[in-house]
Amino acid sequence: MANTRRMNRLEELGRVDAEKADTKSGARNLADEKRRIVGELKAKGGGIAKRGKGMAYKKGGHVKSMGKATRGGGIAKR
Repeated sequence: MANTRRMNRLEELGRVDAEKADTKSGARNLADEKRRIVGELKAKGGGIAKRGKGMAYKKGGHVKSMGKATRGGGIAKR
């Protein structure tokens, strides 16, 4: 199966993130390239994958942890 345009942009974003700049102008070029890629991803209406703490990549949002109140499986206390 061929990569989609979105997959290609995400791969390109990973490459730009991993790349190191040797000069000030190189750093500016990488920042501009990253800004361009992120803008293209957002223009298409897709969220950018974010890394949650101790998790694989997930789409934007918030993951709630289970607190003491919800561990009982919804059983009401008397």
